[in-house]
Amino acid sequence: MGLDQFPMFRLATLLARQLSSPVAARIKAFATRHPWARRALVAGTGRAYRAAELRCKLWLLRLAPPPRAPPLSQAEAVQVGADILGEMIIFSLGAAIVTFEYNRQAYNKELKELDEKSQWVAVQVGLAELQREVALQQDELDRLHAALRELAAAPPPPPPPPPPPAAGHGPAAAAEGSIPPTAPASTPSIKRRPPHC
Repeated sequence: MGLDQFPMFRLATLLARQLSSPVAARIKAFATRHPWARRALVAGTGRAYRAAELRCKLWLLRLAPPPRAPPLSQAEAVQVGADILGEMIIFSLGAAIVTFEYNRQAYNKELKELDEKSQWVAVQVGLAELQREVALQQDELDRLHAALRELAAAPPPPPPPPPPPAAGHGPAAAAEGSIPPTAPASTPSIKRRPPHC
């Protein structure tokens, strides 16, 4: 199994779960220890969450919500706010991982489609080049066929005239004795055998 086939999404989700819990616990501890964070961020978040939860429950039961939600103690507000803050951190990290993985897969899919398109374009360009070469070769063949037809239809050329005899080498010069006559080269005669009957 190649590295690109490894289920990175599952690994990243597992890693996020393992890492987000300690991170959320540290942020919760920081928020509950520091007075400004406890008062402004954690306690306010806890009170707002508890009020929204009470309204939703009453709405589901079709009861009229009270004009004012019952007060929540500081310790309970801090505890609920810290829990909500930790859950928001875990959810945010999970959502970021899911978004990252989705974008990565979309990018890989787009790259794959682009690669397939470029291969298809390369095949089309190669095919067009081959068609052009075939057309050029067909034109050349047609031209050669036409030239052969013209040669076949033309009358044969006349035989070349015999060369004129050289001065002083003819039979008259041989009779005068100036140049000894040359005997023609004898060709061996081929005797044929009679066919066997």
